[in-house]
Amino acid sequence: MTETLSNGTAHVRATIERHLSPLLPPPAGGAHEPNRDRRGSWSPARWAYSFYAVAATGAVIGQSWVALDHMPWPASMPVWTRVLLVLPFAICLELLAMVLAAMADERMRLGEHAYGFRAFSALVAIVAVGIQVAGHWPDLYWSSVFGLLSSSAYLLWLLHAAARRRDALRASGKLRDTAPDYGLWRRIRHPIWTARAAELAREGHTDDTGQWRPLKLYESLRAAELMLGDEKRRPAIAHAVKKVVQTDQRDPYMADVAVSTLDLDRLAEELVARVDYQSWADRLAPAITPPPAPSTDTSKPDTSAPAAAPPLEQPESPEGKDDALNEADNPDSHREPETGNPDPPDDEEEEGADEDEPDGNAELSDDLVPLLPAARAARDQLVAAERSVSRDALAQQMRGNGHAIRNNRVSELLNALRREAETSRDDRPKVPA
Repeated sequence: MTETLSNGTAHVRATIERHLSPLLPPPAGGAHEPNRDRRGSWSPARWAYSFYAVAATGAVIGQSWVALDHMPWPASMPVWTRVLLVLPFAICLELLAMVLAAMADERMRLGEHAYGFRAFSALVAIVAVGIQVAGHWPDLYWSSVFGLLSSSAYLLWLLHAAARRRDALRASGKLRDTAPDYGLWRRIRHPIWTARAAELAREGHTDDTGQWRPLKLYESLRAAELMLGDEKRRPAIAHAVKKVVQTDQRDPYMADVAVSTLDLDRLAEELVARVDYQSWADRLAPAITPPPAPSTDTSKPDTSAPAAAPPLEQPESPEGKDDALNEADNPDSHREPETGNPDPPDDEEEEGADEDEPDGNAELSDDLVPLLPAARAARDQLVAAERSVSRDALAQQMRGNGHAIRNNRVSELLNALRREAETSRDDRPKVPA
């Protein structure tokens, strides 16, 4: 980019150049050369001189005709003498407007407004056209023909001179270049974005070798998008930098001096240039990383479906209760009893066993009946986890599932579960206590 924009967007030019450098093709031209008629190429503007010569000649003829018809000429004066006498005045009247317009155009190329030359030229042109129309009246045809020739010659001169003046000003850098056609719909939907893109497109791009060329349609739109985004983000960065600078200074007056002296926009630009996006991406990657897929190992039990409740025996003593719990954890205890003396029960006492559990034949309290399904679910979870179904384990599992209950109340639920297990295996022999 070339000059600095007045609205403080000069700090984002390096960013835009960095993003647009892959999009910009290598320059093919030289220095700044606007879109104008190049020497050696055919242009319709060349027809303007021929048309102007014909129109001016017709206007001079019309002026001479009016003078010959309305001036008191002696009868003895020949016609060619009369023509020679009025011809210089007719030419002066028709060409004076164009001469004044050319002088105004020259002054306007130098940056002046040339209001005097322009007003005088317009006044002379109005008088010349009025003489053409009024002099040939009431003949409508001749009034229209000569009036149109005179006015069209003057207007054509003004338009052609203005086009050449704009080309000259654009070549000298005093007039902006043309912008791409962004379309009416895009200008209505995104007026600010399109206006900034047009501004950047006219400003053009200068590479390291000093060669200039204007930005194309989508290049300018991309550059405007980057610039608008940076302009929105930079004030927030500058405000945060201001707070940091004020916090580092203990004296509030020194903080004001530091904030007023430092160029916060420049500091924001330096911070943007030093951002390590790769490190930030590595740090934030776990937030978008999906969790590991569940294991497909079939050797582990499936916890999605509740497991069948193991058969439990009603113990007659604490030792018998421990045997029943060991029986639930040991599948071999469900085999048919062998002839002879059975194996003695395990004397090792389960952790957390309660010696004061109520009798297994006691009825379940009414307030514990709603908790019986929760106790079944907790029992199934313990069995699936290959843990012993003891009072403390069942109470802990139920509390983990969201049911507040004390350990002594769980004993009643455990006895109820054991009674259900006994009724479900009536056809199986009981293990002797």
